[in-house]
Amino acid sequence: MLRRNITPLLACCAATWLASSTSAAQPRPAGDEHRAPDREPYRDAPGVTPIGDAVRATADTPDQRVRLSGFLRTRGDLGHNWDLGRGPTPSLPSIWPTPYVDDGASHTQTNADMRLRVDASIEVGWGVSIRARAHVLDNLRLGSLPTGDLGGGSVTQRGPDQPIDVRQVYGQALLPFGVLTVGRMGALVDWGTGFFLNAGNGLDDDYGDVGDRIALTTPLAGLLWTALYEISATGPASDAVRPEIRPAFDLDPRDDVRTVAFSVARYNSPATRNRLLRAGRNTVEFGLVGSYRWQSYDVSAGDVPSARTALVRDLTAFVGDAWVRTDLGRFTFEGEFVFVGFRIANASLDPAAMLNLAVTGRQYGGVLRADYRGGERFMARVEFGFASGDDRPGFGARTAAQSGRAGDLDGLQFDLTRTPRDVNIQNFRFHPNYRVDLIMWRRLIGTVTDAWYVRPMVRYRIGPMLTAELAVIGSAAMEPNSTPSGKAPLGVETDIGLIYEQEHGFVMRLDYGLLLPLSGFDNAPRRLSASAAHALHAVMAWRF
Repeated sequence: MLRRNITPLLACCAATWLASSTSAAQPRPAGDEHRAPDREPYRDAPGVTPIGDAVRATADTPDQRVRLSGFLRTRGDLGHNWDLGRGPTPSLPSIWPTPYVDDGASHTQTNADMRLRVDASIEVGWGVSIRARAHVLDNLRLGSLPTGDLGGGSVTQRGPDQPIDVRQVYGQALLPFGVLTVGRMGALVDWGTGFFLNAGNGLDDDYGDVGDRIALTTPLAGLLWTALYEISATGPASDAVRPEIRPAFDLDPRDDVRTVAFSVARYNSPATRNRLLRAGRNTVEFGLVGSYRWQSYDVSAGDVPSARTALVRDLTAFVGDAWVRTDLGRFTFEGEFVFVGFRIANASLDPAAMLNLAVTGRQYGGVLRADYRGGERFMARVEFGFASGDDRPGFGARTAAQSGRAGDLDGLQFDLTRTPRDVNIQNFRFHPNYRVDLIMWRRLIGTVTDAWYVRPMVRYRIGPMLTAELAVIGSAAMEPNSTPSGKAPLGVETDIGLIYEQEHGFVMRLDYGLLLPLSGFDNAPRRLSASAAHALHAVMAWRF
């Protein structure tokens, strides 16, 4: 919930640089402007409607352009022994769903899906644009909607109920004092390392931060400053009591969840940074982000909004994120640290039963990297990451419907039913788009949480279009109580990747992963040791 607080910060930064660099390097004619009387001092300025003339129809000028970008992605997976052959947990028959025909004896599963992403930009005029993002057949499993004669006749695939998912629609305007962005938007640039705030722009990404916001970014003293206001969630609308009123209207602003955020940063675009690296220039980039979120009242789902059903919630949350990166010759050093603190004064879902104990959280996580570039072909990296943990059973990586029991892989990290009540949630969760491996964190657990890891990696460009990667990831839990066995060591995974990339937009990647689980995944009650798991992951993408 708290991750989306500050996702859009620096969302306007890319637009600020692009607008300023475009205006300086490639000025465009203003289009078919009306000519003002001679007394108008700025009659030739772009976007000016002279005094006394009718308002200019901006969309009719030659400045209007429509740009499309995005990709078509298809993916395939083959997994073997993802349940680790270690038997059931107290709450589930296995830590990963198994094939059902032979009751999981085969241990082998496959999957394939696809997605078309379309990013549209309508440049209305100089410095004014409308932008949108839509997903078509988003992560649709291939072969999942068959219809026809499966006995040998014609078979086709029907469309899903929601074939198009519009994710973002927002407008941008370059003002004399900065870039104004309003609408449903995501982060246009990846902040820091991406382990906390992540735009979801990658070819293999499944998630992305989106919110309803108004943001202003302005350059000052060589830095980029951003202020943002977000409507994170609203309560019941007028259609709950008067459905004939259209459009629906927010009934009471006091049950809304609101967020304000601020940032200051010195950040180079990837293209600018690559030019500086090729020129041998040393650079320093950094950023600070802070956000505050609040909610005063709430209404339980399904209740008719009224004074009787209103709940005092008193939610407050703070997030702080600090990032720094420096390029020194052939070396790059980078670090990011995040703190999340929140307090929910009343976590009850029943307006007649107010809890006297507040649910609180003190969570932290970080990533440290050191890179070495050995010319144009070779790159090596050592990465260390950590996320605070909670001593409740299970990792708490995914939203769970029930509290975990000792031996479970996942579970809620608080418990209001036991005595004494557990009201502290301490486990920090990495963004699920930040993938450090193929099997353990990405598939089995869901994301990095309640653990630390070390990840050395090397990358070598074999030829103009072919690159190879090798990474080894060693992981251990922060809190041994979170693991299925109650022991901290989790596993060592080796991932090998091969990337083929053509100049004109086609990318193909094949990865193999081998997970050697350690004692943290053993099944102590049944005296079963976890066994090795394998994964093949293939991605083909057409970019435009």
